[in-house]
Amino acid sequence: MLPDAENAGAFHSLAAALESPATDESPAQAIRRMAGGFAMTQVLHAAARAGIADALGDDAQGAAELASVLELHPHALERFLRMMVVLGLLEQENATDFRLSATGQLLRADHPLSMRNRILYIGAINYPAASAALHAVRTGQPAFDHVFGKPFFDHLAEQPELGGFFNELMKRGVDGRVAGIVQARDFSRANHIVDIGGGNGALLSAILTQASQSRGAIFDTAAVIAEARERLEGTAAGGRIDLIEGDLFHGDYPQGADLYLLSNIIHDWNDAQAATILRHCVSAMPRGATLVLIEELMPEQAADSPATIANDYSMLLLTGGQERTEAQYGALLERSGLTLATVTPFAIETCDDRRKGNWALLECHAR
Repeated sequence: MLPDAENAGAFHSLAAALESPATDESPAQAIRRMAGGFAMTQVLHAAARAGIADALGDDAQGAAELASVLELHPHALERFLRMMVVLGLLEQENATDFRLSATGQLLRADHPLSMRNRILYIGAINYPAASAALHAVRTGQPAFDHVFGKPFFDHLAEQPELGGFFNELMKRGVDGRVAGIVQARDFSRANHIVDIGGGNGALLSAILTQASQSRGAIFDTAAVIAEARERLEGTAAGGRIDLIEGDLFHGDYPQGADLYLLSNIIHDWNDAQAATILRHCVSAMPRGATLVLIEELMPEQAADSPATIANDYSMLLLTGGQERTEAQYGALLERSGLTLATVTPFAIETCDDRRKGNWALLECHAR
């Protein structure tokens, strides 16, 4: 699985770190709250894996009834349901019966705002990787590789269900960025646009809707290209998008386009790996072509963009990549045969300012 261009927020499970504590919370209370986060993650994950929310639906049921349906231990389940009440996921109607709260409804697979798959992904990927944070801090190597014995994307390629959850979360991320991207730059001047690691085509199809006379191509792995083909079939822009199977590190990127996109790709990789990807772009770019990176920029002060800091920490744990400052991107591009020309900030769509991140389009040209 090629690390998808639609990556935003799916890597990390640090939402709690972005929450504002109660104004009257003491330092000791703050530490206790943070220390208990592991238990809350596992309650959510266990509830999602067991299918408790789906089994409850809109009804109130007792532990014995639920246990029979879900093949769980009745007394243990009753104790678990009480903990879900404490966390606000369930409401207890009487001594034996429990009903989903408005929050707990989001664990249902059929809820329009369902977070079930996100929880399944976090519990299976982020939670165990986070247990090896000290390994990453000591060695500079990804905690994920230490825990799972293989790189992040290799593991997802071997786990189709988790890979599907990951791509679903990536799509949600790009959906929040698309409007800001197309407002920040006029793409209609480009005749041919290639999206390297373009995922299911959500970004490129939005760009080609704006650039109605342009053509495009998505370069991604076979599995992702199959998903893109299904998604784009019959859409207005789909007929102008070529789908090309490939691999980031093997090169052979589509040649001859006048605009190339790398959306939320470079931050997945360390400097040496990132430089390899960028040099493949340079090899594909004709004279006068433009490469646009869509990335978060690391702020000078952590408090200026908590979401960016959270994503950077996730890269430390999961992939060995990192969020970079504008200066670091400039230096990386120079080493790769490119020159950074312009940096254009843009805002993503989110209901929470703390999760906006510090996003920008970095436009560069081959030297």
